[in-house]
Amino acid sequence: MTETALPPTLHKLTAVSARTGMSRSALYREIKNRRRASGVIEINPEGRLNVVHIGKSVRVREQDLIAFMDALASA
Repeated sequence: MTETALPPTLHKLTAVSARTGMSRSALYREIKNRRRASGVIEINPEGRLNVVHIGKSVRVREQDLIAFMDALASA
């Protein structure tokens, strides 16, 4: 029997905002690995949300979203 792995689900920030009830600007403050306009990725030590940068787009993997929501619930 062969198992098929599903591709990871990547969410736009609007979908993350809808699921968490947080505004886009609040989510940007929570991003752990931010990309500056210069293209340099900066680590935000206070951030709790890991994102994936695809070109200029920001996406959130399902497992990172679940971990973020768990962190919000325990805070």
